[in-house]
Amino acid sequence: MFGGDRGGGEDRYVELDRPQRSPSGEFTASLVAGPEQDGVATRVVVVTDTDGHEVFRDDYAYSTRHGVGVTWLSSADQLWILSADVGTAHVDRAADGTWTKTAISPETADTVPEEIERLR
Repeated sequence: MFGGDRGGGEDRYVELDRPQRSPSGEFTASLVAGPEQDGVATRVVVVTDTDGHEVFRDDYAYSTRHGVGVTWLSSADQLWILSADVGTAHVDRAADGTWTKTAISPETADTVPEEIERLR
C-alpha cells in the first residue's frame, strides 16, 4: 500500500474495515469511505474516543489510487498518516483535548520517529 518494510507488524495498520486502538486504549483510529474523486474511491482518517465520539476527522480524503498507510506510534497516542500522494503527517492530542494534524516538511523530516521512518 505504501513504501517501506512493514517489519512483520502488519496487524498495527488501520484498514477500511479494521480500526486500531491507540497504545493507551483510549482512542481508536479508523479509515472510512470518503467522497469519490474523478471516479476514484477515497478514504478519510477518523479518531474516536472509547464512547465512540469523534475527536478528529481529517479534512483530506486520501485517494485509493495512491494509497495511504495509517498507524499509531507504538509508544504514544500519536497517529501517523503516510500518503504516497500528499506526504507524511501526524495527529496529536493537545493538552486541551483537541486533536491536530501536522504535516512533515523538509525542515521537520528529522523529527519522524525511526519506527515510522522505516514505513515511508
